Amino acid sequence: MRFDFRDLEHFVAVAETGSIARAAERCHTVASAVSKRLSDLEESFDTPLLVRGAKGVELTAAGHSFLARARSVLYQAEQLDEDLRRHASGARGHVRMFANISAIVEFLPAALASFLAKHPEIHVHLEEHVSTSVAAGVADNLADFGIMSSLTAVGGLTTTPFRTDELAIVLRPDHPLADRGALSFADIAQLPFVGLHANSSLHHLLSRAAADEGRQLNVRIRVTSFDAVCAMVAAGLGIGVVPKATATPYTAQLRLSTIPLTDPWATRQLLICTRSDEALHAAAQRLFDHLLDRPARDFTAPA
Repeated sequence: MRFDFRDLEHFVAVAETGSIARAAERCHTVASAVSKRLSDLEESFDTPLLVRGAKGVELTAAGHSFLARARSVLYQAEQLDEDLRRHASGARGHVRMFANISAIVEFLPAALASFLAKHPEIHVHLEEHVSTSVAAGVADNLADFGIMSSLTAVGGLTTTPFRTDELAIVLRPDHPLADRGALSFADIAQLPFVGLHANSSLHHLLSRAAADEGRQLNVRIRVTSFDAVCAMVAAGLGIGVVPKATATPYTAQLRLSTIPLTDPWATRQLLICTRSDEALHAAAQRLFDHLLDRPARDFTAPA
């Protein structure tokens, strides 16, 4: 390319002020430097762009054409600079996020709504996965960060406490246990369950609890969502164990009874996981801080 942005800026300044001296003042340089840049431009294109006179300069036909293009290029360059600075500051960008179903249904709708209202130029791609897949997806750089149930060991990831998730039993109001104020898993271990799919962290949790009671979890039917669990319970296909807050709208609509589960493991810790050896990019860090109710960090790019 035969010119740079400074050449364009000087040429536009000369064209708009009608004077090399005034253009030099506007560009904070000396007139000889501006004159030399313009001469080099004309020599590189082998055509005059200006007609120099005692009262100033005028554009040639080629100069008028060059001015229109120069203004357009400078405008696009300014837009590019602004766009990249907004990305660097976290005001614009794309965040990839994996989360388990409990986090998606119970905690993320309101949190994401408030975040996107503040940051309309940040786009969030959210995918539902079981907790083990959330961890694997973050470790493999398929997601910027994820939300999962607590796991015993996650190599290469850093975890941060997010929310607690209380499990409860849902059953029909005519069930013999429906009038109990609270129940332990031992009280229900022998009953038929409506369960989630076999890869879900909740299924694994209940299966371990059943094994501790010397039983095998009696799953009559499996479904893929908490609202489906409640619907199947309402139909008389068994009892269910679901996050209490998540199930409330469904249990109210279906007139199901919700009973607290007293076992210590029924209060689960949800964690945000990130890669230990890699900092989040600015937009992802803004969302991460928002989810943890932290003040947004200052990512203003240097001038």
